[in-house]
Formats: sequence, C-alpha cells, structure tokens
Amino acid sequence: MTAVAGHASLRPRLRIDAAIIGPGLALAAMIIVYSILSPHFLTISNFTNVLVQCSPLLILAAGQTFPILMGGLDLSQGSIVSLVSVVTAGVMLDHGLGLGAIAGIGSGILVGAANGVLIGRFRIQPFIVTLGMLYMIAGAAMVYSGGSSVFGLPEPDVDRFFWFGGGFLGPIPVPLIIAAILIAVSHLVLTRTPIGRSVYAVGGNEQVALMSGIDVGRTKIFIYMMSGAFASIAGFVLSGRVISGQPILGAGDLLLQSIGAVIIGGTSIFGGRGGVLRSALGVFVVAFMVNGLNLLAISTFIQEIIVGAIIILSVWLNSLHRSGSTKRLA
Repeated sequence: MTAVAGHASLRPRLRIDAAIIGPGLALAAMIIVYSILSPHFLTISNFTNVLVQCSPLLILAAGQTFPILMGGLDLSQGSIVSLVSVVTAGVMLDHGLGLGAIAGIGSGILVGAANGVLIGRFRIQPFIVTLGMLYMIAGAAMVYSGGSSVFGLPEPDVDRFFWFGGGFLGPIPVPLIIAAILIAVSHLVLTRTPIGRSVYAVGGNEQVALMSGIDVGRTKIFIYMMSGAFASIAGFVLSGRVISGQPILGAGDLLLQSIGAVIIGGTSIFGGRGGVLRSALGVFVVAFMVNGLNLLAISTFIQEIIVGAIIILSVWLNSLHRSGSTKRLA
C-alpha cells in the first residue's frame, strides 16, 4: 500500500501538458526535416541568429499571453514598440541612455495602464480599446519624431544601447537573456501568485470570479500593464539593435506574430487556459519554420500562407479541446 501510495503521489509531477505535444512535435519534425534538406540549418551560427531575431517576439508574446488568458487581446503592442523607440532615442539625445530608457519604457507602461483602466474600470471591450490605442499611439510616435527616424545618438551611449539589442554575454545573446528572465518571471507570477490565479479565474469565467470576491477591474488593469510593459521592453531591445528611434518599428507583422505565436503555442483564445511557456514554444515554432523556409529559398508569400494555416489549425484544435472538456464536465 505504501509503495502504491508513493507511486500515486508522483503522478502529478510526471504529468505532461497535452497542449504542448502538438507544437512540440511540429518543432522537432521541422528541425529534423530542415537539417536534412539544408546543410546550413543545424549550425551554431544559424541557431544563434534565430534566437537573437526571435528574442523581441518572445518578450511580446509573453506579454500578449496575459490578455489572451483573460479572453481578450492587445492590439496596441506594435504601436507601443514604435512609441518607446522614438521616446527613448529622443530623450537619449539630450539626457543619455538612463533617462532615455526610463522615459521610453515608462511611456509604454502608461499606455498599458490606460488600456487597463478603460477595459477594467470603464468596461469597454478590449478589442475596441486596444484598436483605438493602436491608431492613437502610432500617431503619437509620428508626432513626437516628426515622422522621421531619430539618429545621431550620443557616442558613449550608442555601444551600451546596442548591447541590449545585439550584444553577447559570453556566447549567449543579451536579448535572449532578457527574454528568458521575463518569461521566467511572468511564469512565476501567473502560477505562484494570487494575482496570477486571478488572471486565470477571470479568463475562465468572469462572473464566477466576481462572485468569488476577485477584483476583476484591478486584475484587468494589471493584465494590460503587463502587456504594455513587455511591449515596452521589446521596443527598447529592438531600438538597441538598430541604435536609433524608428516611428514605424512596431508596424508590419510584429503584432500579428505575437498573437499568432501565443495561439500556436496552445493558449486558449477563449481564456482561462495556457501560459507563457506555451507562448515561448509557439514563438520557436514560427521562428524556426520561417528560418528553414528562408534557407530553402521558399517565397515569403508561401510562408505567410503556411503561418496562417497553422494559426487556423491551432484555433480549431483548441475549440475541439474546449468542446470536449465541456462535454466531460456535463
């Protein structure tokens, strides 16, 4: 009996998150296939390049996980990246890197807080609020920079600024270290703190969370401040890589890639299930898939079709899993 009980007590520790099996197998299959098809894929230099390139996306996807866990999303992330870029560079011109970083990252956190207040206290739909912010903050970045890139950063600060976006600590890229720390911290926040449990509760069933005594409004403010903070840090890292302020740095596919990576990783768009580790896996799936297709000289248009198809497949599988869970509960 003791042996059986001891064995049973180990079962929770040996449990594997079923949602990561699909993306994990896809990633493993891609690595095997690309290694066979391209001699340049399975090399240290290529893997290092992929990890450096995807580090800002890892940060963005970790931040995007919070609103998606709530059953919402944050469409303003790309615009926050652009605002942080120009504010950081603009302040750096006169006051140096330290104040530039504080002003840039702080401006993005304020945008996240504004999103949270409008969604959490004024109860406006997340899609509407963050879509409006997408346009407003993109316009603010253009107004601040005069529609031009901010160059000519002070010489002593340029190398330090680039270190955050393209430097190395030994053999490890600094942007990857920053991303890993943020993912670890956000994972601990979501899984080991009361506010993290509140995020899952609100995403699972907002009315039940409210009746359980959870301050839903405060939780939503926290969620969007986290998303804004992570987008700000990603903007700072990306700006360091190009050592300038770019008012369109967050434009293009960056926002869609962050949302897509979270979904591909297995976090439910219906809220309540998922996490940043799943999102990180989703980023690696997208990053290595695109890298392999580039090495094989596959058209970027074909790549977009493949990524879109994977997102649709992920949502469909997510819906089937949710439907199956609901039937079992019934």
